Amino acid sequence: MISFALAAWLLVAPAAAAPATPDSATAPGALHGRVLRMLDSSKTPPREADWAPLGPEALGELLALARDPQAPEAQRTRAVAALTVVAHPEAAQHLAELLRTPTLPSSLRATAVLALQRRAGLGALPVLAPLLEDGDALVRSTAARALGRMGSAEARRVLEDRLALEEHAEVREALQQGLSDVEP
Repeated sequence: MISFALAAWLLVAPAAAAPATPDSATAPGALHGRVLRMLDSSKTPPREADWAPLGPEALGELLALARDPQAPEAQRTRAVAALTVVAHPEAAQHLAELLRTPTLPSSLRATAVLALQRRAGLGALPVLAPLLEDGDALVRSTAARALGRMGSAEARRVLEDRLALEEHAEVREALQQGLSDVEP
């Protein structure tokens, strides 16, 4: 399950800024090791400033880790969360692709929901809204809360529409929370 600290960080951390120039000392072979050390060295998700020296090349390493079923799930989850702040213009697109991968563990997909909402803001609505019908309750609940934080009329409409259909108690609670977060 997605950790509370990770979820909280994804919801309040500042969104990613413009791409940074990679550190010239970051050789391709060393990049993998640096990414692993950054993911494993902290109990809290990395900040944008932590990833800036690695540049946009870090995206490939993070995606490879996120998709690696042999990697520890906690490491995979932190890799997905880091996609919120990694300096690459296609990071949001890759997060959306992860969300469309039903074979990924639900905790990774839920983390991708939060990361995409933080990174893309209202632009994530077309990707997140269909997740309210996902087969996994954790993904539906996380999408409901993320949509509620967007605060738009369209988010309110999709949350209200789904609330009328949802049968799972925890997801209904998340939908109601999402609706209370949306400004009237």
